[in-house]
Amino acid sequence: MSNPPARLAWSGFVTELAELLRARGVDTPLYLVGGVVRDAWLRKPTDDIDIVVGGRAIPLARRVCDWLGADIYVMDRERGVARVFVKQAGRALSLDFADQRGSSLAEDLRDRDFTMNAMAADLLGDCGALVDPLAGEQDLRAKVLRRCSPNSIAADPIRGLRAVRFSAQFDLKIEPATAADIRGCTKELRATSPERIRDEFFKLLGLGRAARGLRVLEHLGLLRMILPDIPPANLPHSLAVVERLATLLTAISRRRTDNTAAAFDLGMLVIQLDRFRPRLQAHLDRRYGNWRNHAQLLALAALLEAGNQAALVAESLRLSAGEARILSQAVSNELVDLPMPATRLEQHRYWQRLGAGGIDVILLGAAKALAAQGVALDQQDWLRRVEQITQLLDAWFNQYDTLVNPKLLLSGHDVKTLLDIQSGPQIGVALTALREAQALGKVTTQEQARAFLAQLSAIGSAPPPAPSRSIREGS
Repeated sequence: MSNPPARLAWSGFVTELAELLRARGVDTPLYLVGGVVRDAWLRKPTDDIDIVVGGRAIPLARRVCDWLGADIYVMDRERGVARVFVKQAGRALSLDFADQRGSSLAEDLRDRDFTMNAMAADLLGDCGALVDPLAGEQDLRAKVLRRCSPNSIAADPIRGLRAVRFSAQFDLKIEPATAADIRGCTKELRATSPERIRDEFFKLLGLGRAARGLRVLEHLGLLRMILPDIPPANLPHSLAVVERLATLLTAISRRRTDNTAAAFDLGMLVIQLDRFRPRLQAHLDRRYGNWRNHAQLLALAALLEAGNQAALVAESLRLSAGEARILSQAVSNELVDLPMPATRLEQHRYWQRLGAGGIDVILLGAAKALAAQGVALDQQDWLRRVEQITQLLDAWFNQYDTLVNPKLLLSGHDVKTLLDIQSGPQIGVALTALREAQALGKVTTQEQARAFLAQLSAIGSAPPPAPSRSIREGS
């Protein structure tokens, strides 16, 4: 016996939007479509609302923009697509208005990617009734991802990557014909713009189940196309690191639940990291082009084994120069080089060398340690590592101005005058030594700083100069 069609439950904003449109006398056919309908069926919140217009979408979008006091961006004038940006109760919503494709709503829906995204609801009519010509609801109930037509993947090969992301995100099995079409379009996907591949791949990396999606990509022959420089023998370990990193990032995120860190390994770490959680989250939420975030970049780093891989991947995915440097630094440095626990001088030099990137090395190092030990976790070794991580993060977040990067008591000009030397690397050497002495609490006044440099000059030795960049920003 088949289940009756579900009634859709809508947020207050969608209901208010429908009332506004009716009150303003809009009688053009309007349909909610795609992900917003799928998420309503799944009872999940969404900030992206797609509306198909049985008429001219852009003029209507402009009117809605005016009524809501919002902003608008015309995305595709030829196809009639415009996005309205709305702020509602602290949330940033986007309303995409698009001309109906084809001669009917059914034809528009058949032209979409997957059946679960080919469902609709009449915005100005019975909004709770599901319009479902391709049985997307049935596939959702069966946990199956199915393409809308035999031409769906070939029409846009990037849908193959999207299929993998959806399968991981919604715990779906890709049905055989769809999987075969994805495998058959590998060559066409390779010809797709690197930017589109990058954006879809990063969406996958941002999932809590990214490792599962990456395994599906490998099974379908797509992962090697995106990351050809990863040796096949290294892939199982790399995927294990991605998995452990995702669990760790969830445990220190807003998505954490009481069960997230129930195991000994994560439980001990989360207890210690909880005091840094808001600041760690701010670090991971840093944004780059096209809304890529730092956590996604860190997941990519977890897949890689060497700095030369990072450079090649950054180039192939068209990452920015800043992202490329962060990726290379995260991959090329290891926390195990630091003693456990570290002295104040070792902590100072660690953060001077890596800057904010030291946080990435810490998180990746923890994920690698957990992946390498698996169920045979050495509890004493792990407790020492947790102590080291806590010590380092406390230095960065709570002792930045005193231990990590104290403000120099003397300038480069002061050093030149005091030591009677010309501009050159010696000044940097002297300033580095002074900063270290300040970090250790040996020098606290300008008078002590002058005496320290005079003594240093007499001895004729000092540590190498520190990098000149702002360590708050990392590489």
